[in-house]
Amino acid sequence: MRPSSDGLGRTTLAAVTVVALVAVAVAGAAITSGQPSQPSADTVLNDTRDRYADAESLVTTANVTVSNATANETATVEFAAAGNQSRTVVETPNRTYRTGANESVAWYVGPNRTAAWDRNASVAPAGSASMPTDLANRSLDDWENVSAEYLRRGSNDGTDAHVVEVRHDGGEETATLWIARSDSRLLRVEMTDGTNRTTVDYRDTRFNVSVHESTFDPPADRIDITSVDRYDTFAAVQANTSLDLPELDATFREASVLTRASSTTVAQQYRDAGDNVTVVSTTSDRDFGRENATAVTVNGNDANVTTVRDRAVVYWERNGVQTAVAVDASEDRALELARRLDE
Repeated sequence: MRPSSDGLGRTTLAAVTVVALVAVAVAGAAITSGQPSQPSADTVLNDTRDRYADAESLVTTANVTVSNATANETATVEFAAAGNQSRTVVETPNRTYRTGANESVAWYVGPNRTAAWDRNASVAPAGSASMPTDLANRSLDDWENVSAEYLRRGSNDGTDAHVVEVRHDGGEETATLWIARSDSRLLRVEMTDGTNRTTVDYRDTRFNVSVHESTFDPPADRIDITSVDRYDTFAAVQANTSLDLPELDATFREASVLTRASSTTVAQQYRDAGDNVTVVSTTSDRDFGRENATAVTVNGNDANVTTVRDRAVVYWERNGVQTAVAVDASEDRALELARRLDE
């Protein structure tokens, strides 16, 4: 099976950001110590976790290879982060993917499409890269019940290293990490799930360096954001947009209006029965996740319901405006909320 170009882009984005702090995932893992003269896997991984978590900024470049029995794909990844802002650029032999987040917006630029959204809106377009931006909060979310073992002392490209293996108990996933003995930075990560093998070779990793604010802005030649404005009441946001907004009979928290030359997107945030609910209205061609979607009806509108990154989303289009309701709950719950909208 050949890794697709789009699949490679998503894999490498995940590899450089998520694998970068695999140690976080095993902070509470079962640890198998090495020989008495060697440090424990616990100590090495905790030092690495702390090294990255304590960094105010991080800049690194990585060579990524994704392969299986029939194919081999490569990419170069450049990653920069400072505080809660980040940017990742993935260069494959024939495609470039860019994604990032500044203080106001998160964005994605691929070969054939672009997207930008209020970073606080919690509903990223389907197909865009999902990337955590908090330096202290990156982990392998899908890896539970893992154990770690100190394998040996070794080297990577001439740098003395600890070699540690992280294994998913009950599964085929394993990750082997080469960690610099001098400063606990990651040098190399090899991952396998039994079918695909991903190798990440980090080079030129720098901590606590100055990163210009403009680094995290979306590329102006592809994404033209005019403004992002926020409002504390439904009446205020409705008064400041030409869109006829739906209203949910729940506790209103805030709303944002993101204006581009070609479109307007309004994201309303509500709280209902303990759930965080986002209601999006947009004139863009944003994709809310058509794959694996189920056709439903919402207040007379032909709609779809699906799950995108663990959020249930119901969406439909009427008169050139897409409406979407997203919640961290079941698809039935999202549908119930959508049908309560006052349009």
